[in-house]
Amino acid sequence: MVGSKDGGRHRWSRLILRRILPLVILGLLAVATAVSFLPLIETNAWWVRYADFPRLQLATAIVLLLAALLGLGRHAGKRARTTALLAVVLPAAAVGYHAHKLYPYTGLSAQAAAGVEECPAERTLSVMVANVQKRNEDASEFLRLVEDVDPDVLLVMETDGWWDRRLSPLRSTFPEAVQHIPESHGAFGMHLFSKLRLASPAFRFLFDADTPTLFTGIDLPNGVTVQFLGLHPRPPLAWSQPTALRDAHLLSAGLEARSTKMPTIVAGDFNAVPWEPATRRSARIGGLLDPRIGRGFYPTFRTDDLLISWPLDQILYQEAFGLLDFETLPAFGSDHFPVFARLCHGAPGLMPHAAPALRPGDLEEAQVSIEAARASIRDRSPERR
Repeated sequence: MVGSKDGGRHRWSRLILRRILPLVILGLLAVATAVSFLPLIETNAWWVRYADFPRLQLATAIVLLLAALLGLGRHAGKRARTTALLAVVLPAAAVGYHAHKLYPYTGLSAQAAAGVEECPAERTLSVMVANVQKRNEDASEFLRLVEDVDPDVLLVMETDGWWDRRLSPLRSTFPEAVQHIPESHGAFGMHLFSKLRLASPAFRFLFDADTPTLFTGIDLPNGVTVQFLGLHPRPPLAWSQPTALRDAHLLSAGLEARSTKMPTIVAGDFNAVPWEPATRRSARIGGLLDPRIGRGFYPTFRTDDLLISWPLDQILYQEAFGLLDFETLPAFGSDHFPVFARLCHGAPGLMPHAAPALRPGDLEEAQVSIEAARASIRDRSPERR
């Protein structure tokens, strides 16, 4: 009787090991592979475009699943091993696709934005960008972080009346400040604090009444005025919500940077990863350099979950600037890490940049995206999220 039970357990173990587990792994591989290639579909649907975010996670999952499948192949028959080998072709191609997209954001790639070792004080501009998370109601740690970092310019997002009151002590350090506080309970408030004089600051509502874009000049001590654009477009919160508004915000920033003679910095929580088509097209149109290229991934969201970890917060700038420093800052209670960049305008001896070149069709595609955003606003119901 004991031998019969042992034999039954052995048969079940073999069945699970040789038949059931490989099928489960193949199913997971099929799903991960299909999701990997979803962004190749030209669409504004969030449920498709969202697949651009977790490329590192998808690539890691596929590699682990492939390793498990090949390991189980040792226990399978010849026919099953042949099937397993054939099943790795598309997943391996998906890993290659992810590697192609992510390679620029590793230390193995050439740096797009030239670094400089030193800079005269009158040419230096330091920028800190922070999404404080509206639900975060502990401002003290954030204020300590700002004091420690001591930036020249501080862009704060997801602010409201509560945060406006808690940020008021910063006005003693930053004599220039502008803010947009939503009348509703929306999450698109924005504050800008500056130690340098702001020239004609204004919040513009390019596509709807909820998401402001900050346009301002900043007068540097060397007499040069640079343009600063602060962005916080809508995030992917609803599967039915198209990406048109977010893409149009990003592309409008690129067009603005292209059209002005002032050296431009574009910063904020883009709710887009750097390798997304809209982000890259905006950078090409505006000649905007990404300090992450050739330096690292620098994830900023989320602070508490490695499975949801990608770089949403950006500081991009034109080639009039050299880069002294770029980093993510410590967590302070928000679901975003802040980002910080110290720039040098017209740095002496600045090495050549690898500024992104405009591609055929970029300007036309940008106008198509902007028109799609305007159309979505006209067709959208009056409800606000």
